[in-house]
Amino acid sequence: MQANGLAKRQANLVPYKYQPGENHHTRKAAERARLESEITAELGGSLSTADAILLTRAVELLIVRPKSHTDAVRATNTANRILRVLRAKYAAGQTTPLPAPYPLETARELLERLKP
Repeated sequence: MQANGLAKRQANLVPYKYQPGENHHTRKAAERARLESEITAELGGSLSTADAILLTRAVELLIVRPKSHTDAVRATNTANRILRVLRAKYAAGQTTPLPAPYPLETARELLERLKP
């Protein structure tokens, strides 16, 4: 009878949820990287540095486990706002950097201009 009870308890045990070499931190980092690469591909693949930072923050807000319902709503709304702005920007085709307000001169040209 005890062996039967032991077998039932062992059957009810949840198998170890992490593989060898994996823990909560590595799994979260992999999930964060997967989500970020998925959204980057959706936006066209090449983001400016500022947009990449915004995207990283939006992904962190989506993955975070909030302490209250209010924090959950705030995090979701903020991430949604960031992603909406990025999608609108890259849908409009603003991926090219703005031109310089004046033509750039080389160092040699500047020196030639300074000579009397």
